[in-house]
Amino acid sequence: MQRFFLRLSYDFSIETEYLSFRFLPPSGYAQGVVRHEGNSYSIVMPAGFDFGNPRHMLWANVVLKNTLREQARRVVAPRLRQLAAEYGLAFNRVYIKDVVSRWGSCSSARNINISLWLLLAPTHLVDYVLKHELAHLSEMNHSARFWAEADRMTGGAGTAKRLENEMKAFARTLQRLWL
Repeated sequence: MQRFFLRLSYDFSIETEYLSFRFLPPSGYAQGVVRHEGNSYSIVMPAGFDFGNPRHMLWANVVLKNTLREQARRVVAPRLRQLAAEYGLAFNRVYIKDVVSRWGSCSSARNINISLWLLLAPTHLVDYVLKHELAHLSEMNHSARFWAEADRMTGGAGTAKRLENEMKAFARTLQRLWL
């Protein structure tokens, strides 16, 4: 069941280092067509497609979510593994989830959950979220020791909280897209 809807249109696009995504107007195809090369996805919409139709909007959201999930598995999960190796940390599994209430989380079982919506963020904020969750492998709370570990991973004293605030501001800009 679809839980979260974005207000999508042909003007909607994502342009980050990790993902380029756009919807293209119908081009005579009875079904939608995905054009994928590297980190770039273009979705040619099916004939008769109308973003004003709720069923069509639902379909477009499902296509977007599937694309985000696939791309997160391709680029975010490996980036998380790379960062963990850089900092000498180990986690069990990474899960890509459809949640909008948080960008990531780390369980006591050392599993890291990442929101597929994280790919909407600029690359430096994606890296911040991944480092934030990796810091939880050392400190499973938001104590001063956690923030010191997050600062160590993000560039020095106060950097993690500055990036946290930047991430919150970015999240507020997305609110206009939700239906």
